[in-house]
Amino acid sequence: MVQDSAHFLNELPIWKLKIVAEAFNIDVSACRYKRDYVEKVRSKKLTEDQVRKALANKGKKPQVDVPPLDKPSISSDSATIQVKAVAQEIEEIADRPVETAELPQDEEKNVERNLDEALTLRPSFFDVDSASESAYNRMILGDFYGAIKINRETRLKCFETFSNAQVYSTAVSIRAADELLSRLAEGHHPASAAMKIALAAAKRSFINGPPRQREEALESLESLVEKAYEAFAADTEREEGELRELLADYESFGTRTDEARRYLEIAAQAKSTFNIGDHAKFLDEAKDRAKSAKALRTKEIDEGFSLVRAATEEAREAGADTAPAESSLGQARKAFEDGSFRQAIEMLSSVERAVDEAHLAQLRVQKDLEAKQIGKVNVILGSYEPMLLEASSYGMGVQEGLYHAANAKAALGSRDVVRAVKHARRLKEFASPLEKDVDMKRLELGIVRHLEGVKCSSCGQESLYAHPNGTQKCFECGQSFQVPAAEPVKPPERSPQQSRDVANADLQKTTRVLKAPVTQTRAETKGEPEKKKKKGLFRW
Repeated sequence: MVQDSAHFLNELPIWKLKIVAEAFNIDVSACRYKRDYVEKVRSKKLTEDQVRKALANKGKKPQVDVPPLDKPSISSDSATIQVKAVAQEIEEIADRPVETAELPQDEEKNVERNLDEALTLRPSFFDVDSASESAYNRMILGDFYGAIKINRETRLKCFETFSNAQVYSTAVSIRAADELLSRLAEGHHPASAAMKIALAAAKRSFINGPPRQREEALESLESLVEKAYEAFAADTEREEGELRELLADYESFGTRTDEARRYLEIAAQAKSTFNIGDHAKFLDEAKDRAKSAKALRTKEIDEGFSLVRAATEEAREAGADTAPAESSLGQARKAFEDGSFRQAIEMLSSVERAVDEAHLAQLRVQKDLEAKQIGKVNVILGSYEPMLLEASSYGMGVQEGLYHAANAKAALGSRDVVRAVKHARRLKEFASPLEKDVDMKRLELGIVRHLEGVKCSSCGQESLYAHPNGTQKCFECGQSFQVPAAEPVKPPERSPQQSRDVANADLQKTTRVLKAPVTQTRAETKGEPEKKKKKGLFRW
């Protein structure tokens, strides 16, 4: 089966196309542009293997025996062969584009200045079209001399305009390619070495290159840039598709992906406006938001295991059989650790429903169980909720504990004892390890004070601290003690006459005390020296 070599020929530069044409005796003397060479070689209907073999044979250059310089006797045939070989190599080197990755800074500035000037001179063929129409009209009217004269001027003007159009078109392609490659680099798709070489060759040929070299360098640059953008578009489509599939997978086990999808839509809009840098930035942001949402959902599922375990323990304490539930809970944990979050959530939900139903059945059987558990929930809320509120005022992260406290209170309000006890148990499990940290924070802020020389009756250590509410707590064993308030001293019982006598005596004392300062003030106003106060019974 004959292979189609059209695509392969488009990839070859002109100097290689010349080698293939020479190998198969194809006349390319009239070819001017690369597409002309491709069409000529393609018309021969060569296979890709034939083209490769011709190029490989050309790479094996025949060894030419060159006599030493000190022997002047050189045959004319060998000299002619040597000259032809050198001339052919020079021609091939001249046809190849200049392989310069980056231009010098001064030359780069010169290129940019010339590009700016070329882009300001936008060519127009309107005058040429009008003159051609005028020459045709004169010929129709019989003014053949006028038609020839106008047509000649039109043709010369067309050549000039066409030359300006070539320069303008080259400047547009070079500037667009340069900007596109820089934006692709911002979008994490840097230009390859071949594209940098092609860009430098196109810029250099734009300044001082012949028209043929300029056209070939421009065609090579445009071809490489088109392939680079197509590769970028394909990569971004693949990345966006993978991210959408990932978000759909996350949503299957309850992950909230609203922010990630919003950034993904913004990235798609940036891509549609060819803002490649913003597209890459927002696409990375969408990936980060998706990872954060997954991490948050994973934490929620992990906390769900703790809540279901608390419900299982409460049901077991109530007298229910929880062995099947504990076995299923272990399988759900294994699925969670293996990354099967959806399966883990389904198993968790089934275990929680089974445990709650078993607990509710025990509440129906045991009449006094509901009252006991309500009292238990009230005790836990009274013990730990104030502590968590205090810890929250210190800036400690206790939102999870407050969440369980609020759920427990709401469940009590709706008489849902099963839900109340499992949230209360989780509240106790969360808040118990924080007691020591809260005590240390109180000590740091000076809210509690150490009782010197007082030992704890439980552990025997001098680690008792007094709290403002009158409670004494040991920082070693955590035992709390309520200090009883001192009873007020009752006055002795008196008869009515004794009460009147005591009241009169108190009134006389009060009168004496009030008179003393007045007498002293009068003595001071008269200038008399202050008398020495007497002590004892006769001080008045």
